[in-house]
Amino acid sequence: MVEEFTQGFVEWANRYFGSFDWTQNLIGNSIFFVCLTFGCYLYYKDSTKYLWLGMSAAMWVLANSFIHISSTILGGEYSPGLVTAIVLYIPGGLYFLAKWGRKGLLTWKNLILSFVVGGGVFMLIPTFIRSVLLRAQFAKIFHLIS
Repeated sequence: MVEEFTQGFVEWANRYFGSFDWTQNLIGNSIFFVCLTFGCYLYYKDSTKYLWLGMSAAMWVLANSFIHISSTILGGEYSPGLVTAIVLYIPGGLYFLAKWGRKGLLTWKNLILSFVVGGGVFMLIPTFIRSVLLRAQFAKIFHLIS
């Protein structure tokens, strides 16, 4: 959040996601961190029962990274949050995926469920829908609208 707040994320997000302001950024980041914290807490409390939740959290941060990286590359403009995605989110998400892989827990079922929940429902689907409906830059760089 520090990178986003200091590097103009709200102004950038207003162009890329459409009709974006500081209140939405604070609410969105708060929901992001509360859900991730709660999911990680449950996973560490009972990693067998809540494996899907831990994997969903990893997919959520990886999906967040995808948005920052793809926007920067395809949009030709720095996405505030890119450094955090590269330095923290990708290594963290990949660390846990590798850890689960070494334990034999990365089944296709677990990967698909965690991607759908963490990556899709919480990050990618709302971002793409919002940008298409508001005819924002994010939808344009992915050729979803002209």
